[in-house]
Amino acid sequence: MFELQDLPSYDTLAAFGAAYGNPDVDGLHAWLAWASATGEMLSAFDANLAKNGGLSQSQFFVLLLLKRNPAGLSVGALAQGVAVTSQTMTRTLDRMEGAGLCRREADPQDRRAWLIHLTPAGDALLAQALPAHYAWVANLMQHFSAEERALLQRLTGKLREAGLSR
Repeated sequence: MFELQDLPSYDTLAAFGAAYGNPDVDGLHAWLAWASATGEMLSAFDANLAKNGGLSQSQFFVLLLLKRNPAGLSVGALAQGVAVTSQTMTRTLDRMEGAGLCRREADPQDRRAWLIHLTPAGDALLAQALPAHYAWVANLMQHFSAEERALLQRLTGKLREAGLSR
């Protein structure tokens, strides 16, 4: 996770840009501020999840996806939904199944495959974690006006369109 605490000054970025061929100092300055704030936000998100249910981000998102899909989801669909590899998702599901948060059942359409389902214990843990998560998000977002929130959504969309995965 990106958590640079000592961000370089604009002048430092300009000097590095001149030395190493980056003419877009404004863009780099904005990116560093955005990336640093995102890293801090994700660290706080992790801490909030750990405090209010002992969940990792992946586990939290798996529980949410399973809650939204009561018929169950494949390992591949969960991996795609959480943006991890199938191998990483399998390890996550092994831990979650061991804790009783989800269960695997043979896929009736393909007996070689498994569908993952939310258990009552997983549902209860999600019910415990969600109010704290919603309160944390509300506390964070209260510092933004409705217009700023809409702008944040538009800018985030532009970042995605610009090709974050490239």
